[in-house]
Amino acid sequence: MNNVNIMTTLRLLLVGSLLTLIWINESLQANDLSRRPNVLFIAIDDLKPWLGCYGNPIVKTPNLDRIAAMGTVFRRNYCQVAICGASRMSLLTGLRPDTTGVYNMGGEIFHIDSARKRAPQLTTLPEHFKHHGYICRGFGKVFDSRNTDNGQDKQSWSNREGVLWKWDESLWPAPARGGYQNPHTRKLIDSALADAKQRGIEQKANILDFLSSVDGTRPVCESEDVPDEAYAEGNAMATPAVKMIHQHGRNYREGGQPMFLAVGFYKPHLPFVAPQKYWDLYCEDDFEPASAQHYPTDGVSYAETVYVEGRGFHPVPSQGKIPEPLQRHMMHGYAACVSYVDAQVGKLLQALEDESLLGDTIICVWGDHGFHLGDKQLWGKHTNFEQATRSPLIIASPKIPGGRVDDDTLTEFVDVFPTLCELAAMDPPSKLEGESLVALMRGEQPTANPPAVSQYMRDTEEGKVMGWAIRNARYRYVEWRPISNKDLRFTFSNSVVGAELYDYQTDPNEAYNLAEDPEYNKIRSEMVKLFDEVLPHLPARK
Repeated sequence: MNNVNIMTTLRLLLVGSLLTLIWINESLQANDLSRRPNVLFIAIDDLKPWLGCYGNPIVKTPNLDRIAAMGTVFRRNYCQVAICGASRMSLLTGLRPDTTGVYNMGGEIFHIDSARKRAPQLTTLPEHFKHHGYICRGFGKVFDSRNTDNGQDKQSWSNREGVLWKWDESLWPAPARGGYQNPHTRKLIDSALADAKQRGIEQKANILDFLSSVDGTRPVCESEDVPDEAYAEGNAMATPAVKMIHQHGRNYREGGQPMFLAVGFYKPHLPFVAPQKYWDLYCEDDFEPASAQHYPTDGVSYAETVYVEGRGFHPVPSQGKIPEPLQRHMMHGYAACVSYVDAQVGKLLQALEDESLLGDTIICVWGDHGFHLGDKQLWGKHTNFEQATRSPLIIASPKIPGGRVDDDTLTEFVDVFPTLCELAAMDPPSKLEGESLVALMRGEQPTANPPAVSQYMRDTEEGKVMGWAIRNARYRYVEWRPISNKDLRFTFSNSVVGAELYDYQTDPNEAYNLAEDPEYNKIRSEMVKLFDEVLPHLPARK
């Protein structure tokens, strides 16, 4: 064989070898992708840790407790901001609010497009999974649509429509305005809306204010004897998600792409409406009104919220003490809604079981923040207090033994993104600001237990003020500082206009602000030092 033929043969062998290697590599990648676990990502609006797996002896949540038995319950978990849109943005980006600049909802300033300008590294959680070969679908409230386009950030999802919230009238006729199903309430709402139109009232906020002024149009609770599908949780959220799981099962078993399925339930958000059978699980006497129905003594005015959601519903008085029987009724309604959502979660678990997918699916359940149920006379969130910032988080992985409860480690919602990436065997995006919790799920002891950080922005007559709260095992320390914004960017002052310190060992209800108490001078100094370590981007205080 001459030299030309030898070289030609070698080239052909080399090309063949390269093609074989490419084919093997692509096959391995395809096989790796098919072996990757699915993710069921469950968001529950306004859900506080009123669950059996969090030690609540009254509220019945067998399906969420089942997920807890399969995974890890993080009992000391905190949200970054106790308001829907900002909390969800921090969890779904793995970035803190001071990085994205998303502190609230509405307008250009808090839109995800503006957040991308402030933080070019921003990649959303479903977007990251989509880029790694996952089919990413969503139903219900995942992002808050006031921070995104109508598809809840369409670029994050595999389908052009983004997250869907579509009513299936074959299951139940279209719902009443506001979700109410009581015929008398519906008639009152229709009449009031016609009146509002005649008066030229058009903006949504103004319409809600007008409805609140008309008796009977916004009842705080409703318990109708209707099927689950009469309300959105059963119709527009659980039902299509169950169908999606069944459609996915065969495809996945045959080596298809894994799925990231997000399901966002709106309840137990106000009003507390749920089918009668979930109300029947409880009676009014099961619930005891909060013992501390006042703001802390020596408190800071910035810590108080003017937005008390429950006050906008009938027959809740617009101000002053809420009668105890009504408080019990509202707590009853909240618990009924929690059990209603729990039942919808059970349908998702059953679908996974029917498709033999439970052993191939990571499950993450979270409530976007806590909720005040009468303490400090609050019925809502919008504060830096414990009841608003402590939020449920349960994560289960088929590769990690379950039944673990972490009562000690302080965790945050920014930790979810890197945790799910590690569980799915993929690298997280760069510059995430949380830490993976997988080691904790395996039972390893943390080398450190840094405090959790929450914050809340207030609009005052003097301008915007931000309160940053750090929570460690025993104390919460809060500093309030003026902030300003220009060209979509925020700057923070070095002036502290209010400080709070709470000792949960001696005062679990936050009845006393101890920031100026001489007996706590040493503790305050230690917390200030910790505050500066955890929040180094804030300017040194005056």
